[in-house]
Amino acid sequence: MRTRPIILTSGAVVIGSVIMLFDPIFQGLAISMIWGGVLSTVLTLVVVPLVYYIAEKKST
Repeated sequence: MRTRPIILTSGAVVIGSVIMLFDPIFQGLAISMIWGGVLSTVLTLVVVPLVYYIAEKKST
């Protein structure tokens, strides 16, 4: 499964964005990147497989 690369990529984005949180100019960008990384990981690992499972279960 591709769980480890997805989590590592998201973790790298979040950790890289934490550095920008202390700069008042880029703070909004950092918050957006952190939430985008976390939300995309949740969507990729939880929501998409769940929707696929429900659609397959309904069709059979």
